[in-house]
Amino acid sequence: MNQVKVNHKEFRQTYLGAAPHSLTVGSLWIISGIVTNYTSTIFAILFFFFATAVNFPIGEMVRKLMKIEYRMNKDNNLDNLFTWLSLTIPLSIPLVFMACQNNMNWFFPAFTVLVGAHYLPFVWAYQMPTFGILGILMVVSGSIIGYYFSDIFDLAAYTTGGLIILFGIIHLIMVKKEIKNNA
Repeated sequence: MNQVKVNHKEFRQTYLGAAPHSLTVGSLWIISGIVTNYTSTIFAILFFFFATAVNFPIGEMVRKLMKIEYRMNKDNNLDNLFTWLSLTIPLSIPLVFMACQNNMNWFFPAFTVLVGAHYLPFVWAYQMPTFGILGILMVVSGSIIGYYFSDIFDLAAYTTGGLIILFGIIHLIMVKKEIKNNA
């Protein structure tokens, strides 16, 4: 197996195909929808920002609680890619706010489209085409919700959270099976 394939495999198995982080962020999307039902729209938006800002550290804590072995060699620098990828979200926030100037209910659909596009490079990094399916489903669902259900503020929070959790579970099963088969 060539070193590039080894690097991707180490990365995928170390982070379990992003499953711990997906389960965390999917839950945060759903909780943000729930927060919307009991507080103001502005508070829900602030909650979403602060909660998702700490997604990676929480996901890492979940991964460590799962006792996942760190499998990456010191020369594997694939995780550096995610430092740069993670910046795409905060740098795109002005775009979401521009969309919300017309309709505040576009907040979650706009973020759904943004995060869906953000997931597309994960196909290459994890060597998991399922991230492409997830990304496309998110872009399509965010667009449909924003266009046809723009009077419902929290709908995209629930659907996006559910999609991310579903794919987190799928990735967890896939990578655990891969690890078991390689043992």
